[in-house]
Amino acid sequence: MLAQTLPMPADRPAHITRALEEPVFDAARHLALTFPQQVATLEDFGYDAAARARTPSPVAITSPFRVLSEDGVRALEGVLQALKQDAVVAKGKRLSVFLAGGVYRSAFLRDLVRAPALLEHLSAIAGTPLAPHPMPQYQAYVNYAPEDPGKAVDNWHVDSLGFDAVLMVNDPRKLKGGRFQYFHGTREECMALTGAADEQALTQGWTTELPAGRVISAEFPAAGYAFFMQGDYVFHRAGQLEEPGDRITVVPGYVARDLGYPERTKTRKMQLWAPDHIMVELARHAAWLGHEKLAGLLQDVRFAQGGERLRLAAALEADIADVQRIAEELRWGAAQQPGAETRSPG
Repeated sequence: MLAQTLPMPADRPAHITRALEEPVFDAARHLALTFPQQVATLEDFGYDAAARARTPSPVAITSPFRVLSEDGVRALEGVLQALKQDAVVAKGKRLSVFLAGGVYRSAFLRDLVRAPALLEHLSAIAGTPLAPHPMPQYQAYVNYAPEDPGKAVDNWHVDSLGFDAVLMVNDPRKLKGGRFQYFHGTREECMALTGAADEQALTQGWTTELPAGRVISAEFPAAGYAFFMQGDYVFHRAGQLEEPGDRITVVPGYVARDLGYPERTKTRKMQLWAPDHIMVELARHAAWLGHEKLAGLLQDVRFAQGGERLRLAAALEADIADVQRIAEELRWGAAQQPGAETRSPG
């Protein structure tokens, strides 16, 4: 059962009002897609059969491959430099300077990460059909280098979603440091090394020094190249720059369209740091999951299968489980607010 792509919302968050003068995205002009020469699998990383069965893709992380043409690099860098004034300086141990929800601010960025040609290409690499993440917050994170070169661009972490890419926008040959690195091993090993209580805790920023022989420094050949990975399986970071410089990456986020596998977006704790409009995205995300799964049930239920009550009840409950979970998370999030009531009024 393959889910349909969720369109962008009809409106956008009220605080995003600035319009950009930007080029129109043209896939024929701005993309120059190639395939990675190497693919490391989840099995290569040491994941057991149970962990691998939770995803339709065997891929852990790829070697770099080209995404943007020279025109595409110039156009995207111009857009992201213009958006830099909207970036946020993080207070925690994760991203130093970042911009979330870039697809609301830039039509070029939105059309790039949602381009059918790019989706088809990344789906071929993943080995399963992909769709832009239903939450626009995750469709194009932009990471900027901090002004303080002594601060990491992004500390060790796993991502809060299943599939993403790391696209280098600047010429990496002009940078000293700031390498993209990943740990060749499982989340369970990372939990043991860091002392993280669970997988959710691994999404926080960690400064733990990992065994050097297990850390891979991945080199971008040039601007416009990317790595593709299952970011919630791969512990990774962008290290410190040795001297100030422009280092901009875009992290496009995706989900598997095959709904026969568990939903992996870690939604619960995001309410503690995300702006209010993310709650609307969460509700849309839940509604999309329920809608697509129930649509599949409508197609699958047949009189020939019989009317066994418990089987039908279990099928209905399974298809609305994500809706119920996210509704409970929203109530939990509301209860964390100062002076909040523990239940909805009425």
